[in-house]
Order: sequence, then structure tokens, then C-alpha cells
Amino acid sequence: MLVGFAVAPNRVAARSWRMRPELRSRLVFGFTMGGVVIFALASDVVRQSHLAVLLLGIFGVLLGCGEFARLARVQATEVQIVPMMVVSVLLVLVGHLTGELSSSAPAYSARFLDSIDRLLMTKPLTTLILGLGLAWVMLAQMFHHATTRFFSNVGATVLGMVYMGVIFHLLQRLALLEGTAEYYGSGADYAGRGGQLVMLFLASCKLGDVTAYFGGRAFGRHKMVPKISPAKTWEGFAFSFVGAIGGAYLFSWLFTIYFPHGPFNGWWQPLVWGLVLGPFGVAGDLAESCMKRDAAVKDSGSSLGGFGGFLDIYDALVLAAPVAYLLALVL
Repeated sequence: MLVGFAVAPNRVAARSWRMRPELRSRLVFGFTMGGVVIFALASDVVRQSHLAVLLLGIFGVLLGCGEFARLARVQATEVQIVPMMVVSVLLVLVGHLTGELSSSAPAYSARFLDSIDRLLMTKPLTTLILGLGLAWVMLAQMFHHATTRFFSNVGATVLGMVYMGVIFHLLQRLALLEGTAEYYGSGADYAGRGGQLVMLFLASCKLGDVTAYFGGRAFGRHKMVPKISPAKTWEGFAFSFVGAIGGAYLFSWLFTIYFPHGPFNGWWQPLVWGLVLGPFGVAGDLAESCMKRDAAVKDSGSSLGGFGGFLDIYDALVLAAPVAYLLALVL
């Protein structure tokens, strides 16, 4: 018994020691990656451009579709990654181009670009692209695999289009939202508001995720949904509000210092922003946990240091993105 008692603490210490390199890798890689993303998006706000959010969107869907297909193939062996990637990239491009082409256009091409801009604004291109993608996937399934796993193959591929393409499409649309002179009570519109909203969205979701992780590790006692994620606790969920609301106020305050306007025109909007988005960030994390458990894997990939895969850091954004876009329209 004494031997067993002596060995047990050593095992605990060994496990604790093994966790340190992983946590160190997460912190180093997380701060580095976060700094790069913040710098890129801040440059968009300064230049009142949307190039960085476009490039991040295209990179994200390409990397994410690969990981999503890897997870889905456990249940849907013939998930079609090419239609998933093509449709997702097209959705990102359409989200970026809507309302963007005619700005800063040369005089000789303004009429042509204005016609394209009106086409993008009046035609349901998002629905059309998804519809054509669905047709592509179904025809390919019938031609190559007939009835074999029809529901799982087609369903998983279309889910990937929505999971990656539609969400990044909404982020592009969020970046294009301008602050009107009437909204700010000033004499001019401000095109940098959309870029600020994207940064605010990322900050609220990810800081909520980080505070939930550390709060759960330090104070977690009551399991939240053990059948989905045994490590999630109600205490960690409570801490997610601290990060989401605190991140919203922190970045809103920084924007008002360094830019002509902030993302909101009142003190209470960051509170609502963080209070609403916090739970949706946690729900998105749980949804990805469902996918990983169904695929019987720990991480979605191994491309991002101690974080695992891209989907492991993207998950908190998925269910929160449509809600963030809706909030940006009404706050």
C-alpha cells in the first residue's frame, strides 16, 4: 500500500509535467497567431480595406475543408472535398465582392463595375452557389457511387459547404458593414466599422474560449455535457462570459482611442455583444466536439502547434457568426 501511495503522486506529477509543453506550445503559438491576425485586420481598418479578411477567409476555408473531410470520412467514406472547397471559396468571394467592386473604381470602368455590383446586390448568388453545389454533389454521387451511403456522403459534403463557406461568407459581409454618419452622429460615414466588428467578433469568441478553458481547469467541478465533452464544466461556461464581455469592452475601447470611431455608438452595446455571443461560442465548441467524437479522434488535425487542427480554434466562431452579423445590424 505504501508503494502504491508513493507511486500515485509520481504518476500525477508525470502527467502534470507532460501537460506543460503542450500548454507552453499553445501559449506561444496562440499569441503569435493572434498577433498576426490582429495586425492583418488592423491594417484593413487603417486603410479602410477588406483585403486581409478576404485572404484569411480563403486560407481558412481551404485548410478547414481538408480537416472537415478527414473527420467526415469516418462515417461518409466518399465525402467530396473538391465541390466543398470550390463552393466554399466562391461563397467567400461573393461575400467579399458584394458592395465592394464599385468603390475606388477608375472613371472609365465605373459603369461596368457598377453593373456587376448591382448584379451582386440583386441576385441571390449565395443561394445559387449552394444550389449548384448541391446539384454537383448529387450528380457526382449518383455517377460514381450510386446509392452507396447516399445520405451520409451528400449530407456530409453539403454540411461542409455550410460549415466553412457560409460562415466565412458572413464574416466577409460583416467586414463590409459601414458606420453611417447618422449612426455616429457625425458628419461623415466611416468604412472602417466592419473591420472593427470582425476583430471584435474574433476577440469576444476566442477570449471567451480561453477564459472558459482556464476557468474550467481552475474551478471546474460540475460537468456540463459529459456525453459530448467530459472536460467542459458549468464553471468554465460562466468564465466564458468574462472573456466575451471583457474582450468586447477592451477592443471597443482601443478602437475609440486609435480610430475616428469605434464599432458602436454607446456604452451598452459591447455588453450585449459579449453576453449573447459567449454562449454561442461555447455551443460551437461543443458541436465540433460532437464531430470529433463521432470520428473517434482527439484533434481535427495537427497543423497548428499545441492546438491540434484549424477546426479546433475555428469551432467557437461557427454558431456565433450568424448571430454576430444579426447583432451588428441591430445594435
